[in-house]
Amino acid sequence: MLKSPILDKLENVIHGFGTRVDDMRAVFPDYWPNRPVQHERHGTRIAVIEHAREDCGEADGMYTENPNLLLSIATADCVPILLARADGRAVAALHAGWRGALAGIVAHFADLLRERGDEPANWNAAVGPSAGACCYEVGEDVIKRFCERYALPREMVAPRARYFDLARIVHQQLSLAGFAEVSTFGECTMCHRAHNDASFTFHSYRRDRETRTPVVDVQWSAIAIKSP
Repeated sequence: MLKSPILDKLENVIHGFGTRVDDMRAVFPDYWPNRPVQHERHGTRIAVIEHAREDCGEADGMYTENPNLLLSIATADCVPILLARADGRAVAALHAGWRGALAGIVAHFADLLRERGDEPANWNAAVGPSAGACCYEVGEDVIKRFCERYALPREMVAPRARYFDLARIVHQQLSLAGFAEVSTFGECTMCHRAHNDASFTFHSYRRDRETRTPVVDVQWSAIAIKSP
């Protein structure tokens, strides 16, 4: 389980970015059975969660101000984003594949905060492990769309031909949206190993698409406000 130092300093918030071997039921035994559920669709809808075991339907983000509600994101190459208000009074979790990042899920979340009388400047964000620019190959059209839509330099979007840096793009989007602190894990879900002779640290859709079990072969990232 990986922890972000900027989220870990919040005493009333728990969080973690899981690996392929982390059992979330064991890590969060008091929270996992009652967690709300979302059905990720690579979109920009963000659900406001009020109740335990809430089914929020098709969504790629969850937000809550209520304690004990563990917001969880399933990924296997996409970017998990965990966020918390600096005073620990609210938390959120976003799922950002390239489609969601292109459609502006970070900006949608910033808009949601403003609609609720809040500001991104009151929040910190942590970008979890995802497919890295070392391995994540995409079509030229994807790179061109990001460069044009967000006026990003090509070397940020794709440090080398056809290899895409989604985590860096998401980090930049969070920074430009005005979030106070943003951290990013550098581990690539496609190639990272703890040691040269070890098994892969993370599940990867692209690396294992022929052998993986959908829905099962994912890692979870989660955040919650602790019980009072």
